[in-house]
Amino acid sequence: MEPAPLIRRGRSVSGAVGAYVERLIDTELAPGDRLPPERELADQLHVSRSSVREAMRELEQRRRIERAPGRGTTVLAKPRTAEQLARELSLDAAEQADVAELRLVVEPQIAGLAASRASDADLVRLEQTLAAAHAGLTPAESLALDIRFHTELAAAARNPLLLSLCELTNGWVHDVRARSHATRAGRRTSVDGHRALLAAVSAGDSGAATRTMVEHLSDVARLVAEAGA
Repeated sequence: MEPAPLIRRGRSVSGAVGAYVERLIDTELAPGDRLPPERELADQLHVSRSSVREAMRELEQRRRIERAPGRGTTVLAKPRTAEQLARELSLDAAEQADVAELRLVVEPQIAGLAASRASDADLVRLEQTLAAAHAGLTPAESLALDIRFHTELAAAARNPLLLSLCELTNGWVHDVRARSHATRAGRRTSVDGHRALLAAVSAGDSGAATRTMVEHLSDVARLVAEAGA
């Protein structure tokens, strides 16, 4: 396990702990691995056990971990069936346009819901993903962070069906999305759009988040159209 970071205090401590543990699950642990006991995590992160307990409760509700008396806390497999299915599908240009239209209908609503429902842990995860993104990344790195940001935003909307739908469209528009990250201007547009989205979601402004997502998707669509011209 990586050395414990300093837990940021700008948001709730439990939110920062939850974001740290979930990043650990995504990068270093595998399904079936066990997390350290709450007391050990609290000592390692220099936080109270109640903060760790609250973070674990949220991760359990989101099906990232399973807690059982006598067995400790176990990492669960992250469901990826929707995205895996989407990657197996081959869409023609007209179907790609249909998916782009679907995103324009659904994702602004996701952003609006996230603004009203996001937890501190959700906001920390979004902040960390945005902090890692910049125009100087390779296209592949930038694309991966773009997908992660939109998926984390969908998770913050607290509707598992919307999250599954977001993962499904991630696979459908993967190639189109990649074209928008092929240039430095495209990568900068992605970062700027995500920065504006995070500001609206952090402020709890559902209307602004909805409008900002519409603008963001429209900017991306324009870049893709210019690249294909």
